[in-house]
Amino acid sequence: MKKKEIWFYVVAFLFGALVWTLISAISGRKEAWDSSWYFSVGYPAICLMALAMGFFMPEKSWRWGVTPFAGQFAWLLISQGVGNLLPLGIIAFAVISLPAVIAAKVGAYFCQKKFDASDS
Repeated sequence: MKKKEIWFYVVAFLFGALVWTLISAISGRKEAWDSSWYFSVGYPAICLMALAMGFFMPEKSWRWGVTPFAGQFAWLLISQGVGNLLPLGIIAFAVISLPAVIAAKVGAYFCQKKFDASDS
């Protein structure tokens, strides 16, 4: 694994955890997705970050859409522990990561288009 790739993983993971933590703190909710701020501010921010990361590192771009939610899941486990709804939480994180994965793929697509245009 390249050094740049490791940094992308670290940034994506920490960004996801940070979004979760900030929205939980601002809204006063235990779980960030219980707040309207999560889907109106945090979720779009994660999708934009995934889009940018997909553009700058287009190889296997799907991972930039999944990694922030892995960070959120890890922070949820650290801060609240394993609850009885853990399987449902895993499924929920998997489902809500799909738009971010698509955003990362779009970023990778535009990266490829940029290089294709510069070759002409």
